[in-house]
Order: sequence, then C-alpha cells, then structure tokens
Amino acid sequence: MTEPDEGLVTRRYGRAGRLARALVFGLTDGAAAIVALAGFLLRGGIVLLALPSVILPSVIGIAGVTGVDAISIAGQPTPWLIELIVLAVVAAVVWLAAASVIGSLTDIWLVQMALDSGRGHSRGGVTLPRTTTLMRLAAIRMICLVPVLVAFAWASTRIFDATYNELTTPSNLATPLPLRVVLAAGDAVAVVTVVWLASETVAAIAVRRELLAGRGAFWSILGAAAQTVRRPLSTLLTAIVSYVASAAVIGLALVATSTAFDWCRIAARNPDPIAVKLGVGDLSTARDFRPVVFALAAVALAAAWVAALAITAVTSAWRSAAFTNEVADALHVDAPPAEDVE
Repeated sequence: MTEPDEGLVTRRYGRAGRLARALVFGLTDGAAAIVALAGFLLRGGIVLLALPSVILPSVIGIAGVTGVDAISIAGQPTPWLIELIVLAVVAAVVWLAAASVIGSLTDIWLVQMALDSGRGHSRGGVTLPRTTTLMRLAAIRMICLVPVLVAFAWASTRIFDATYNELTTPSNLATPLPLRVVLAAGDAVAVVTVVWLASETVAAIAVRRELLAGRGAFWSILGAAAQTVRRPLSTLLTAIVSYVASAAVIGLALVATSTAFDWCRIAARNPDPIAVKLGVGDLSTARDFRPVVFALAAVALAAAWVAALAITAVTSAWRSAAFTNEVADALHVDAPPAEDVE
C-alpha cells in the first residue's frame, strides 16, 4: 500500500459525524457542487432529469415510423430491429466508456476537495491526475458495470414482453406507458435496480481506495468488496442515506419540472382565448391573455430546472464526500485536529 498524498488526509469521525461533514461540504463548497453536477449529468443524469420534458410517441406514432419493420406477425423482433438494437448497444458502450473517463476525472477532483476541506485552511489548486491513474479509475467503473449489464440482459426479455403487450393490448390507457411497463415487469426492474445500486456502491468505494492506497484496479475492487463485508453498518448507512436522499431530491425535481412542463403544454394547446379586460370605462379593451400565461409557465419551467440542477448538485457533492469520508476512515487516513494544522 502506497502512502496517501499529503493533502488527502482527514480526521476520523463517527458515522453520523462523517455524514454531517459531507453534508456541510455539499452545502458550502460551490465549486465541488458544480463538479459533482457535471459528473452526475455525464453519467446519465441528464437523461433522468429530462424525462419529464419528453413526450413519448403513441402506439400509432410508433407504428407509423417503424411500419412492419420492427415486429413480425408472429410477434418476434425482425432483423432490422435487432440491427437497430445492436447499434444502440454499441453507441451506449462508447458513451459509457467516455463517461467513465470524464467521470473519473470529476471523482479525483471531488475526493481531493472533500479531504482537503478538513485540513483547516484554504484549499489549494486541484492536482491534475496522471493518465495511468485516470485509466485505472475508468477501468474500475467499467468493470463494476458488468454485473449491471448482465442483470439488464437477463431482464431485457421481460421488459420487451411487457412493452410489446402494453403496446398491442394496453392494460390502462390512463397510466403512462413507462409506468405500465415497470409495473408489468416489476421483478425484473427491481433486480436491475438493486444490482445497479450495489455495483455503484462498490465502484465508489473502489475508486477512493485506489486514490488513497494505489493498489491497482483489481485489488481496489476486491478491497471495496471486503470493506462492505468488514464494515457493513457504516457502508450500508452511507449508501442508504446518500442514495435515499438523492432519490428523494431527484424525485421532487422531476415532479417540479413535470408540473411546469405540463403547464407549458396546456398553455400552448389551449384553443379558448383567455379574455382580460384592460383599461377604464370607454377606454377598456379585451385582450387574449394566453401568450402571457404561456410566458409565465415557461418562466416556471426554467425556474424548476434551475432548482432541480442546484439541489442535484448539492446532493451529488454530499454523496461523493460521504463515500470519501467512509473510505478514509476505513483506511485510517488521519490528520491532526484542524486547530493543530499550521
């Protein structure tokens, strides 16, 4: 095990203390929040936040675009659809590889920021990593994605069948299609979600063990798995609190953006004029107020998006700092009290 960088040191705290320090870090360090938000968006968060503003095509619309090229009469995918899926998988792999490299760079910055914040004086500039370090961190992220891909491959059949059934014989037209698919293939979706959260937890710990101990991607992943076994309470507390808080915040953000987007859509499609009387007496006139309503709805949507990005940035920085503090405590990477630091 190599000696950690002098700047990457921290005092030991209890479980609650480490989470509290991480929360203070996320709330007070604006630069860290911006970096954390960039990493979250690059790793797919932008897709999640944009979902409420996406209008899914109807069954008739999908049929009009694909015709008979997607599904055969027997209900099986055609070669054209299989080729399209393969291209989508290749594009997803390329995107995941790029996101892992760039996301690993944000991991390095966030770890340095979180641990430097406990030294008791102003933080210096962030040190750029060596290419080998960056590649090892990206490898850790990619390796930890393998169980997720395996779980998704297993669940894809259930999800495909549920989607096909809901497109051909909808169970409830009042419920959005994605929600109906999730309910119909609930066990498959649950397995993918659990495997993804477990893999993400191991990856987060392994990345930080690699930065603090530098033993290589393989041994860092094994060390992360061993740490979850040796410290189950601390690891579960950190993972559950950080993930549940992030999920709650993102859920509120999705509700806010979805509501504001619905206001914009209703205001844009309203065929009936909204008459507003302006003026006094004979100088009064009636004007259509619909453009103003749409403008106000658009402002509300923009405000909801800004708020969603802000709170997502804070929770992402908090989650990163929480795992950093947990790994630093597990590796006994200590520093003197802040008042003793010169």
